[in-house]
Amino acid sequence: MTLFLAIPLPWWAITLIVVFAFAVFNLLAFLILVPHVVFYNTVYRSPRKKRTRECTNKKDEDQVRMFEEGVKWAEAQGDKRIPLEINHDGLLLKGEYIDYGSKRCAVLLQGRTESLLYSYYFAKPYAESGYNILVVDLRAHGLSDGKYQTGGLKESGDIVAWIDYVAARFHVESFLFHGLCIGASTAVYSALKLEQRGYPMVEKVVSEGLFTTYYDMFKANFAHYKKKPFPMLNLTFFLGRIYTGVNFYDNRPIDAVGQLKCPILLLYSTEDIFCHREDGEAIYEKAKNPNSELVFFPRGRHSHVRSLNTEAYDAKIKEFIGK
Repeated sequence: MTLFLAIPLPWWAITLIVVFAFAVFNLLAFLILVPHVVFYNTVYRSPRKKRTRECTNKKDEDQVRMFEEGVKWAEAQGDKRIPLEINHDGLLLKGEYIDYGSKRCAVLLQGRTESLLYSYYFAKPYAESGYNILVVDLRAHGLSDGKYQTGGLKESGDIVAWIDYVAARFHVESFLFHGLCIGASTAVYSALKLEQRGYPMVEKVVSEGLFTTYYDMFKANFAHYKKKPFPMLNLTFFLGRIYTGVNFYDNRPIDAVGQLKCPILLLYSTEDIFCHREDGEAIYEKAKNPNSELVFFPRGRHSHVRSLNTEAYDAKIKEFIGK
C-alpha cells in the first residue's frame, strides 16, 4: 500500500489557492445570480405577487396620465363594456370587450407589465372607425394567470383562443390588431397564425415599437444601462428556455412580418432608444403587402408615441384602416 503523506505548503502557495478559489466562487456566483435577476425582472411574475390592474409605473407621470385617460375612456362606454374570461393552455385569462354591434373588432395589446386598462388609451380611433374593442390581460399580466411572459410566442396562441371565443359569442367576422412592443410582436404572431389557419379574417396590423428580434430588444436594454450583453443576455435566454420551454432566440417578429399577407402599419419615434430607425426600415423591407406603411414620428419615447403626437397618430391610424 502506498501512503501519501501531506506535504506542508508555503504560506504564499496557500494564499494563491485561497485567492483563486475566492475568485472562482465569485465568478460563478456572478454568472448565476445576475442572469436570474434579469430573468425575474423581465420574464417572471411570482405567484405570490398580488394580481392587479393598477398602473405599474406610478413614478412616470406620462405613463400614469396615459393610463388614467384610458380608464376614463373605458368608463364612459357604460354597459357596452363586458368582462370576459377564457381558459387556454391551463391558464385562466381575463379580458374585456366593448360591443358596438359591429362585425369588426380591434384587438389592442399592451406592452410588458401593463394590464388591459392601459390598452384603452389607444382605443379611440378604432371605436370612431366602427370597430368593437377587445382588450386582454396577457398571460402573467393583470388579473390573468401565468408566471412567465414569452414576448409574444405563447401569448399569440392565447390571442387566437380569444379570437375564436369573441367570433363565436359576438358574431365578429374580421379582426384588426394594434400592439405595443411585446404587444406588437404578439399581434404579428397572432395575425400570422390566423392567416395560416384561414379564419376568421385578419384585416390589418398596427404596431408601435415593433422590435426586429427579442435578442435585439434585450441587447438595446443592456446598452441603455451601459452593460455588455455577453454573456449575461445569453445566460438569461438559457434560463428562459429552461423555465418557459420557449427558445427566445426564435422570437423574430421581422421574420413573421415577412410571412404576413395583410398590410401592416409600422409606427416609431425617432427618439426611441430601443427600436431605432434602421430596425423599422429593416422590418418594413420584409413586409409583403404593398399597402403596408412605415411612419416615424418626431417625438415620443418607446411605447409613448401617441402621447406626444395624439392627433397625428390617430389620424394616421384612421387613414390606414380606411383604405
